[in-house]
Amino acid sequence: MDLTASQEDYLEAILGLIGRMGTARVRDIAEQMGVAKSSVTVALRGLAKRKLVNYKPYELVTLTRDGRALAERIRHRHKELSGFFMEVLDVDQETAEANACRIEHAVGDGVMRRLSCFVAFMGESSVPAKELPRAFREYCAQQRQGGDCEGCRVGAKPRSGDEG
Repeated sequence: MDLTASQEDYLEAILGLIGRMGTARVRDIAEQMGVAKSSVTVALRGLAKRKLVNYKPYELVTLTRDGRALAERIRHRHKELSGFFMEVLDVDQETAEANACRIEHAVGDGVMRRLSCFVAFMGESSVPAKELPRAFREYCAQQRQGGDCEGCRVGAKPRSGDEG
């Protein structure tokens, strides 16, 4: 389902509000996103047409099953990206969050799986920094052989000694 970055942001905001406050109201969504309530209303109508939210004026906003699944996917991407920026690239939290919010909408699922695979590898690796690219290729080749890592199959360039 093709959504705009803004629509994805609304879903993520609604999920966050429900998680923190138990409910999502138009005014709370507007406040969190820094937009006018009228903008939220327009966005919610569009999301309701796509059957991602349940919205009626003056009532609480809820996510449909599909809306929740999509919002959780977006939130997961955001967490993975911001975590990578903070833990691997040593970027401060504010900068990491802002950039993750922009990138989460553009990065493909395959690249996202690959990034998750790299983060898992980094957590397990004791390899010196200059040897990391080669060691990561070897790690992915092992994961591909075991069938354990979808991310290791994405965009991998065949190399001598690797099975495609």
